Amino acid sequence: MVAICIRSLLCVLGIASLSASAAVELPKNVPKPAEQHDAWTSTEYCTDYYTVSDGDTCWDIISRNQNRFTMSQLMCWNTDINPWCSNLIPGRQVCVGVQRPGPVC
Repeated sequence: MVAICIRSLLCVLGIASLSASAAVELPKNVPKPAEQHDAWTSTEYCTDYYTVSDGDTCWDIISRNQNRFTMSQLMCWNTDINPWCSNLIPGRQVCVGVQRPGPVC
């Protein structure tokens, strides 16, 4: 008798959770994961960009721009660059200069 009740309860819960998940609909304007990677976020104050080359590191970007900014500034201006600077993709543009006063970093 206990086994039948447990099976019935599981069936009822399973059906209930299935119907609840089927009723949920995602908004149509939510980007797919692939589209999220294509979007690159930089500060609205950006006035100068650098196109990432194959093999570039954050230090390379700073060096190729005559050390006009620090690592902290680069990260602040480009919020999508991770703390290890390991997600740079060749062809993407990163912000390497901002209008004054610029964002507070």
